[in-house]
Amino acid sequence: MGYYHRWEEFPQKSVSYLNRLPNTEGVKIRIMSTEKMMMTQIQVTDGGKIPRHYHEAEQLMIIQKGTAQVTTGKSKETHNLGPGDIWVVPSGELHGVEYVGDCEALEIVSPPRPDNFSEYVMKHTFFEEE
Repeated sequence: MGYYHRWEEFPQKSVSYLNRLPNTEGVKIRIMSTEKMMMTQIQVTDGGKIPRHYHEAEQLMIIQKGTAQVTTGKSKETHNLGPGDIWVVPSGELHGVEYVGDCEALEIVSPPRPDNFSEYVMKHTFFEEE
């Protein structure tokens, strides 16, 4: 892998493990990953909701456009995030997000989340209701 890239080099796609969930059709991503970290460009059209879940990776999310309503930890208290806000999710922490209308965000996780790659068969994301 080279040193310099553009987002357009990476295909935009749906999130494979969200395909069976309602209100996720408008969530599209592009992924760039190295061996130890992964960056995801998130673009949401007409809103979308990712149910509360957890995973091994720690996560940073930077809202670039629009509004995201997030929950973190055992509390289901919602926090509204807008452009420039940064959301920190520790490893193994229960969390969820609802994107309001059109939204753009950049997410950085470590280690990379292999379940974001379409043909990966081992489950790494666990939803609260499961």
